[in-house]
Parts: sequence; structure tokens; C-alpha cells
Amino acid sequence: MSFVPDFVAIQPFGTPNLIEITDTSTGSDSNIVTRRVFITKADGSAIVDGIEWNYPDMAITLDVLTKDTACEVIVEWLDDYPSPTVDPIILYTKIIMYGFTEYNEMFDYGLTQMLTANPLLINDNDYFPHKSDLRTSIDSGNQAIIYAQDLFAAQQCYDRATNLRLSSQYYFNINS
Repeated sequence: MSFVPDFVAIQPFGTPNLIEITDTSTGSDSNIVTRRVFITKADGSAIVDGIEWNYPDMAITLDVLTKDTACEVIVEWLDDYPSPTVDPIILYTKIIMYGFTEYNEMFDYGLTQMLTANPLLINDNDYFPHKSDLRTSIDSGNQAIIYAQDLFAAQQCYDRATNLRLSSQYYFNINS
């Protein structure tokens, strides 16, 4: 069976700083020796710039995020290095756009828990509109990636949600 490169990238629940990439390729190619992963933000700057990932290992976990981020993730499947001065041969490449939103998702769920514990928060004039803005910003960023692979628009949405989270004392009456 011929080799079909594929992977998934997730943020393990409760660890918004981590990205776990799992190789989900099918088939085989005896020439593959290692993998290399690149992760680039919407502005073109690298979060991960070519980290080697051993081929027998199905997953790699990277501690690289400090906020919700729209990214292009590239995985390359490589042949052996022909010599110490020559780069390996790239046999396969797969590129997938992702929105990593665990920071703001965890915060949004915390707001839901507060609302459940104190239903009168819904009567606060600012609580629900700001919570809706947070949810809409996260969802709009995800849609920008899913429907248009637009990392720039996604990052703008994620940054709006991040601002709400980081300035929550001004937007949410969490002391009610």
C-alpha cells in the first residue's frame, strides 16, 4: 500500500500551551527515516522552525503557545541525511491550518461555570453581551480557518477574545 501522509494537531485539554501532533498516515514507505515539523503564525513568524521528530514515534508534544494562535502546521517526512553537510530528502509534505484556542475556551467555560453557580449574573447588563462577544470571536476565528484558511482574520478574532480574557475585570462582574 502506498504511503499517504497525514497528521492531526490538538491541544490536550487543560494544557493550552501544548500542541500535540500525531502522525495519522496510512501505508508505508521504507525510505522514511524521520519527520520534521514547522509551525508558523499568521504574521509569518515561526513558532517551531524545523524540529526533528523521530519516525517510530507516533506523536510529538511541543510546549510553544502563550495565547490562542492561528497557525500553519507543516509536517515533512524525510529520507536519511546523505551526508552531514547535505539536507535530507523531503519525501512527503502535508500542510494544515489550525486554530489553537484552548486558552480562551477554558476561560469561556469558566464563565459558564460562574453563571451556573450564580444565575443572577445573566441580569448584569455587561456580562452576557461580553460573554457572547468572547464566544463569537472564538467561533469567527475558527470559521476563518475552516472556510477560507484565512490565518490573518482568524488571528484578529482570537486576539479580540484574548483581550476580553486578559481584561476580564473590566468586562465581567465575577464578584456578583
